Amino acid sequence: MLYDSLTIEEIVDSESAQEFMKEATKLAQSWELEDIGRRLEQKSNLFSTVLSKEKIRFITEEDLAKVAEHIFTIRRKTKRLIKANGFENIRNKLVELLYGEKKIEERFNEFVNNIDSIDMKMRINFAGDILHFTNPDKYWLWTNWIWDPETETGSLPLVIQDYSQLSAASLGETYKRVGEATILVNAVGHKVSFSNMGKGLFGTDVFLACVYAVYMYTVFRVKLSQEFNRILPDLVELTQRVLGVHKMEQVG
Repeated sequence: MLYDSLTIEEIVDSESAQEFMKEATKLAQSWELEDIGRRLEQKSNLFSTVLSKEKIRFITEEDLAKVAEHIFTIRRKTKRLIKANGFENIRNKLVELLYGEKKIEERFNEFVNNIDSIDMKMRINFAGDILHFTNPDKYWLWTNWIWDPETETGSLPLVIQDYSQLSAASLGETYKRVGEATILVNAVGHKVSFSNMGKGLFGTDVFLACVYAVYMYTVFRVKLSQEFNRILPDLVELTQRVLGVHKMEQVG
């Protein structure tokens, strides 16, 4: 396991994490962030229903479009994906990714290395969303805004002490390492309340998206004009968008 020789306190930078949430709550109300956590539950209910083990082999292009609508970087590229890869081919790859017998790192590798027409970051986002929201008790979220091994940026390295161990020789192994780090952040987050915007890993999803948003605002404030800053979405909208729930209305 990653970080086996370290304690959880030596891995998760809880002080930085709480500072990020302090900044986030200056830009959004607590109830707005909790609403995002509930929207993630709705998203997961959709994914786990449409892509359940019993139904996934019978999904239609319309079913895939319903799911893809809630994957931030994929939603506008569904038709191109199907045209380039073939619908049955994509469906078979999703079956193997979610329910294949190989180790998750092998399945992840096979999926991202065998999808055409979109760049690798989008393939990672596609696989990460599908795995996590179909089975959130078993899998975690990996997107390029959480960890980008090419640029060594993202929200996760901002809240752990040492991010040098996140990347591995293969993307599948990197997915596994991101998960190990995320689970530790989640454990601390629910203990000290920076992941309390949603149940389980959904609270940490919201937290990491908030970290990303605060970081983005900081960068833009430094580099861009005030006029440009005014056209950026607010923290709630940006967080909803990157998590794929901007158009998912909260029920109840």
